[in-house]
Amino acid sequence: MKLSTFAIIIVILAVGFGLAFLFIPVKLAAFYGSSLEGGGVILARYYGVANLFIAMIFWSYSSVSPAAKSWPKLLLFSLIYDILQLIITLMALLDNEANSMGWTSVVLFVLLAIGSGYFLNQCNKARAQAM
Repeated sequence: MKLSTFAIIIVILAVGFGLAFLFIPVKLAAFYGSSLEGGGVILARYYGVANLFIAMIFWSYSSVSPAAKSWPKLLLFSLIYDILQLIITLMALLDNEANSMGWTSVVLFVLLAIGSGYFLNQCNKARAQAM
């Protein structure tokens, strides 16, 4: 898989989750076995907007060369983000705050973290060869 393809996959996921958290946060939370009220709905919508921002960032990078100086930073930050999301999701699952659908998020964050780590390594190799 190419780095640009990985970036587009992140864009698709971030747009999908971003729009869902923005427009149907209560239904989305129910799908995962949680409920939202008042402030929780607002926070879920903030999370949706943050996901849309992530989509815009990765979309803007989808045509940037893997040898570019900025890719490793973006991938490192993405790796940190995915690991933190994984920890938060696991904590929610272990505290019985989500149903078994939460495990799909665990798998998703593991795969995204692996992808970010893999491409971070590939970008560092590409930059080293370009020098």
